[in-house]
Amino acid sequence: MSMHAFYLREALRSLRHHGGLATTAILALTAALTLAGMFLLLAHNAEMALQFIGDRRVMVVYLKDEVSDAQRDALNQRLGSLFGAVTYVSKDDAWKEFAQQVGDPQLLEAVGQNPLPASLRVRLRPELLNAPAMAEAARQVQAFPEVEDVRYGAEWVSRLDALNAAVRSGAIAVGLAVAIGIVFVLYNTIRLTVLARRPQVEIMSRLGATDGFVARPFVLEAMFEAVISAVLALAVLYGIERAIAFNIVGVVFLPWSWAAAFVGVAVALAWLAASLALSRVLRSVGP
Repeated sequence: MSMHAFYLREALRSLRHHGGLATTAILALTAALTLAGMFLLLAHNAEMALQFIGDRRVMVVYLKDEVSDAQRDALNQRLGSLFGAVTYVSKDDAWKEFAQQVGDPQLLEAVGQNPLPASLRVRLRPELLNAPAMAEAARQVQAFPEVEDVRYGAEWVSRLDALNAAVRSGAIAVGLAVAIGIVFVLYNTIRLTVLARRPQVEIMSRLGATDGFVARPFVLEAMFEAVISAVLALAVLYGIERAIAFNIVGVVFLPWSWAAAFVGVAVALAWLAASLALSRVLRSVGP
């Protein structure tokens, strides 16, 4: 326990004695993490929006006029077992919805007799909420003899899937770029910190201290800097999210699990950067 306390005390002492270098590193890391967090926040809200829109992806199955109630009920059950929840919309109900959307009585009178067919609206299961699966489902439903036509907005669904893929790809690309930047900043920070304490490191090495013993305080220092930077970046992101949410309804902050993972990844990258830096630098300053 005393050894861990020693490592912690040395890491904190190094942060205090090299405050300018640590502050520069923290500011640079905070800026990089904020940029990554912005894309993460965008990806999360885009995913939430796409899930909301995806829940409204309904396949509309128009029935032939001569379909009997028994045939309709049988088709209803079959579609429900294969594709998802089914809602029946009669000709009268379809006309009422159309009348509400048009809102012009004279135009409705000009139409005359109700031309709209009865339909079944299928709220597809989650695994079917993508363009290829919906196209295949529509093809299968179209083959039923009771079905006149099937509509599901193929082009709109394809664009929605493309948007989702673009958001994910963008978030991954920015995340990788920021990860490289974090490793670069901490690598150079730890390298400069070790070189600044070269006399102490040489004395410890001559007294028989192992590289692991010498390195642990520096690794902890890098991890502390990463934690501080990640927390500051999350605070900035929260302020940005609150400002946006004030004008745009529905914008939400990252869930706690995402925020914890955000900090954890930053700490892991700090450990990697410090390990890489120390494996090289300690050899050059040793006895």
